[in-house]
Amino acid sequence: MAVTSHLYIIRHAQSLNNARPESQRVEDPGLTDLGKQQALHLAQGFPSLEIDRLISSPFRRTLETTEAIVRTTRLKPEIWVDLHEQGGCYAGHTPDTIAGRPGMSRDEIRQAFPDFEIPPEIDGNGWWKSRPYESVDLARERAARVIRRTLAELTKSACRVAYVMHADFKLQFLELLDGRCPETPRNTAISHLEVRPNSIQMLYYNAVDHLPDELISW
Repeated sequence: MAVTSHLYIIRHAQSLNNARPESQRVEDPGLTDLGKQQALHLAQGFPSLEIDRLISSPFRRTLETTEAIVRTTRLKPEIWVDLHEQGGCYAGHTPDTIAGRPGMSRDEIRQAFPDFEIPPEIDGNGWWKSRPYESVDLARERAARVIRRTLAELTKSACRVAYVMHADFKLQFLELLDGRCPETPRNTAISHLEVRPNSIQMLYYNAVDHLPDELISW
């Protein structure tokens, strides 16, 4: 019988950049007060999903969202660099001012988020290492790489896994799966996919039932 696993893709809670005009955005913001409330509501309902593995992007906003989930599940969270937002870690908002930034270093993550399992590729030079801005085409290649890793790791045995990532990268990931461009996910929106050898099928998309109306944001 073919192995069937379940994958939940979750957008992070509202970040400070989500609430600011583009010209005021910074390279690695944390969550707003609204975002912290969203993360708490997400976390409160999370035990019902019976997740086995919890995996986060290395950005601060995803780590803070994931940290809230850890408090209600006691899972050991992992970091996958490949779940980061399209573009990578950068400062600036116009083509002539954009510059790659390091991203948090291994020691910075360990100090701020001691419960997380940090991959060897994150070292003293950060997780992005000040590389140039990542193009859309390169992000799509990365999304394909994440799909391959997902199929390889989630089909060894039945499991339930959650990825905490970002809006644009989530869209690229899902578009590669079925050729459609879904709507932009709201903050902490959950998409549920069924993973079998050689196939990933979406069961539902962009659910925010865990949020009261006044906490829903884009």
